[in-house]
Amino acid sequence: MRHQTVQEARTRPITPRREPPSWLDLEQLRLGQAFYERRRVFIQQVLGTSSLAATFAARDVTPILMQTGRLPSDFTQRMQETQALVNRLLVAFPSREGFVKNNYTQATALGELHQQIAKSTAPALKWNPRERLPMNQQAFAFVLSTFAWWPIEALLAKNLVDAGRDSKDLDAWLHYWSVLGYGMGVMEELLPRSFALAKQQAGQLRQAQYVRPGEPRPEGIPVLLGGQVRLIVTAMGGKTDKATLERLAPFAARILSSMIALS
Repeated sequence: MRHQTVQEARTRPITPRREPPSWLDLEQLRLGQAFYERRRVFIQQVLGTSSLAATFAARDVTPILMQTGRLPSDFTQRMQETQALVNRLLVAFPSREGFVKNNYTQATALGELHQQIAKSTAPALKWNPRERLPMNQQAFAFVLSTFAWWPIEALLAKNLVDAGRDSKDLDAWLHYWSVLGYGMGVMEELLPRSFALAKQQAGQLRQAQYVRPGEPRPEGIPVLLGGQVRLIVTAMGGKTDKATLERLAPFAARILSSMIALS
C-alpha cells in the first residue's frame, strides 16, 4: 500500500455502503466466524483492553472521544454499548442473506452513526479540512485495524496461533473484518484484506496516528485510560467505591499493561 494513500486518507470522509462488496466470500466469512468462536475468550480480552486503549492515543480519535463527552462522563455504560455492538457484528449467521441482513447492516449503521458524529463535532474541533477531517478515512481505518489486527498480534505473541500453519484462518478473519469495514465506509485501499497487507497497514496507520517523541499528545489520554482501569475493576467483580478502586486499580492497570505489551 502506498504511503501517500495513508496520508491522503486523512482528508477523506468515511462513506458507509449499504450494498456489500462484490468480493464478499461466504466461505471466508464462515471460516472467520469459526476462528472467532474458537478464540472468543482471548479475542474479547484483547478487544476490551489493548484494542480499546490503542485508540486513546490516536491524534484524530482522542479529540473526537473527548468532544462527544460520553466516554469521559460515563465510560462503563458507553463500553457496554460498544461490547453489545461488537457482539452483533460477530454473531453467527445462517447464510449469506443472514450475514448481510444482520452483521453487515450493523456495520453500515455504525458507519452512518459516525458520519453524524463527524458532523456534530466538526464546528467545535475547527480542524483545517485540508489537513484532516473528523472521522476521516485514516483514523477510521486505524480503529478497524485495532479490531482486526490487534487480536492477531496478541495471539501470535502468546503462541496461540502460527502465521504459517493458521494462515487460512487468519486471512478469513481479516476478510470478515474487511467486509464489515467496507460497510462502515472505509476505502478499499485501507481494508485489511490479507495477513501480509494487514500487517503492513497496521504499521503505517500507527505511524500516521501516533504522535512522535517531543510532539504534544492528545488531551484526555489519562482520563480515558483511568476509565478503562475502572472498567476492568468492575469486570473483576469489584465495586467502584473509592476504597475498592484504590485497592484494585494497580492490579487492573497491570492487566491492561500486560495486554498492551502483546501488540
